[in-house]
Amino acid sequence: MIDRNRARGALLGLAVGDALGTTLEFEALEAPAFPTLAAGPHREMVGAGAFSIQPGQVTDDTQMASCLAASLREHGAFLVDDVARRYVAWMDDAFDIGSQTAASLKLIARGEDPRSAGELVWERRGREAAGNGSLMRTAPIGVFFAEDRDALRRAAREDSAITHFDPRCREACVAFNAAIAAALSGAGAPEAWEAARAEVSRADLASDLDAARAADPGLYRDELHLHRHQGFVRVAFRLAFWELLHAPSFEAALVDVVNRGGDADTNGAVAGALLGATHGEDAIPEAWGRAVLHALQDGPPSALRDTYHPRVLLGLVP
Repeated sequence: MIDRNRARGALLGLAVGDALGTTLEFEALEAPAFPTLAAGPHREMVGAGAFSIQPGQVTDDTQMASCLAASLREHGAFLVDDVARRYVAWMDDAFDIGSQTAASLKLIARGEDPRSAGELVWERRGREAAGNGSLMRTAPIGVFFAEDRDALRRAAREDSAITHFDPRCREACVAFNAAIAAALSGAGAPEAWEAARAEVSRADLASDLDAARAADPGLYRDELHLHRHQGFVRVAFRLAFWELLHAPSFEAALVDVVNRGGDADTNGAVAGALLGATHGEDAIPEAWGRAVLHALQDGPPSALRDTYHPRVLLGLVP
């Protein structure tokens, strides 16, 4: 049986990390070398940032995860056509959307099968594009299918392939959701890491998980200069697992992640989901959670206030 507090922690953690990180999105910031954690200066929900959003307001990470969660809740299964339809509809209200995601969803809107759109975009980009746009939204799958690993694997791969077909993206989503599922069953951080490691066959993702277990993950010094590749799936993947294994708390992990800049909202969302699954909803600072769940609620009805809001995401685990 899954732990409800941890399940809600994974979902709220995703939204909190997104909203906290968006203030520093695209910023090139100085931060201490690992294993020292950045302690600030950004620690509160203030909004603003590249998209001038309100305090606690979320971006595409949470909005797409809300689409996925709503579909899972309504149908009790992962239905690729329904999920893709919701993603396409969301584009009309999106103010932040990754290039791979946009390219794939536009193909679907023009009639391309959701099962092939992401692959077509990947092929056209030389089979090199491996963005973080599917990893950022995938946590609802780990929550919903926590007790059915075969269904979890299928759904994680199929959802990623809608927009991000690269094997690194699909495998990262499977491993990440396996870690969430393990955490929801009561596993601690080392066991969650082991659950992810058991799902990985690609050498590069395996090396990222192994580096995350080490005291120094090499994010600032290795030959790939991963911290400079904003939007690359391996950056968010490796960083989230490093924080899982080394940060002393949910709050410390998220403050460190977002204050390293780059794709701070997505790095925050991915780390927030994984740390939330491990530490639980109760470990998320109350002020952060309140800001996220109350954002936009005083405004007029809108898709961002109602359809793509974190409250919809949390509706997967009432």
